[in-house]
Amino acid sequence: MVRKAFPAKIVLSLLLAFVLMGGVVVAGAALRDNTDDPVATASPESTTSTAPTTTTSTLPATTVPTLPQLVQPPAATNLPVVDLVTTIGPGAYPGVVLPFEQRLADLKFDPGAIDGAWDQATTYAVQAVEKIAGLPRGGRIGAAEANVLMNFAYPTPLHATAEPNRTEIDVTKQVITLYENYQVRLITTTSTASGQSFCYDTPKRAPTQHICEVATTPSGRYAYYLFRNGIDNGDLGGLYNPYYFFKGRAIHGYQSVPTEPASHGCARIPMHISEYWHTLVHDGDAVYVDGGSDGEQILSSSAI
Repeated sequence: MVRKAFPAKIVLSLLLAFVLMGGVVVAGAALRDNTDDPVATASPESTTSTAPTTTTSTLPATTVPTLPQLVQPPAATNLPVVDLVTTIGPGAYPGVVLPFEQRLADLKFDPGAIDGAWDQATTYAVQAVEKIAGLPRGGRIGAAEANVLMNFAYPTPLHATAEPNRTEIDVTKQVITLYENYQVRLITTTSTASGQSFCYDTPKRAPTQHICEVATTPSGRYAYYLFRNGIDNGDLGGLYNPYYFFKGRAIHGYQSVPTEPASHGCARIPMHISEYWHTLVHDGDAVYVDGGSDGEQILSSSAI
C-alpha cells in the first residue's frame, strides 16, 4: 500500500510542476510580445508595427532666382591733398587738376577731356559728386570733395533687381545713373521739373490748344521710345538730342544745367554728355523716375 501511494504522489507533484512551468513560459512569451524595449520593437522580424504609414513623392525642382550682381565699388586711391581752406577749380594748376579729372572719369562721372584744364564739364562732374554725397553744390573740389572722391562708393541702386540695362533719374538728388549689365555706366548731373506753373500754345497740333500746367517730372517706370538727332523744336522750344521716354519728356542736352530743378518736365544733362547719350541707350530700355511728382498736373486746356 505504501509503495503504491508514494509513486502517485510523485506523479501528481511532477504534473503540478509541469503545469506551473508551462504557465511561466506562456507568461514570459506574452511579456516579450508586449515589451517597450526599442531594440525589440525595431526588430525586422516583427510582423506588427505602430509606426505611421508614409508615402514617398517626387517634389518639383525649386527654381532659385538669380540675383543681380552688386555694383562693383571702385578701388580707393590717393589724390593730391586739399586743405580745409583751399579749393580747386577753374584756373587751377593742371598738374593738380589732372589726377582729379582721371578719378572722376574712373568713377564714370565724365569730366570731359582728361587734360588738366578745368572747364564746365569738370564743374558738372564735381557737382554730380556733391549731389550724391550731400555736399554744397559749388562745383569745386575742397577737402570734403577730395575725401569723397578718394574713398568713393556707389550708392545703393534705386531699383537693384530691375532690368540690368536701365536709367534711374533721382529727382531728389538731381542726378541720373545709367546702368549697363547692373554696373554703373555713367553718372551725370541733371535738372528736372521746376514745379512752377506755366502756359504755352500748341501750334503744331490741330486744333491749336492753350495749355496751362505745372512743371512736373512724374515718378514711375517708363521706356525710351524716340530719339531726335540735333535740335528738336517743340511747343516749348528746342531740345538738343532728346531721347523721349514719357509724353514729350526727354533726357536732352541743354546749355545750362542748374544744380536745382529748373526744367518744364524734361531731364537736362550737360551738352558734352548729350552728344553720345543716345549711343548708350536704346528704344525700350527702362527709365525709372524716383522722387518726382505724382502724375501730371494740367491746370487748364482750351482750343484757340
